Amino acid sequence: MPEPSAMRCSKCGDPLWLHRVYLTDLMFDRDSNPITVSDIEEDEEWDYEEVVCHGCNHKPTYRWEETGLGHIVIVTE
Repeated sequence: MPEPSAMRCSKCGDPLWLHRVYLTDLMFDRDSNPITVSDIEEDEEWDYEEVVCHGCNHKPTYRWEETGLGHIVIVTE
């Protein structure tokens, strides 16, 4: 079986990343130190999602596809 490899950016060749953003309020303790955000539940809905290249900030279009074994991201640019 072949080794998995990173999907590359069509603009610069760097690896693409899938980001899921969970918007939550940041809290401070009595001494104004940030309180660590607890782990996000596995089934919790995210507020925003994108595929992005950290090298050149390119954000290609993408879609999700069901494979029968799970879901995969398909870059459609």
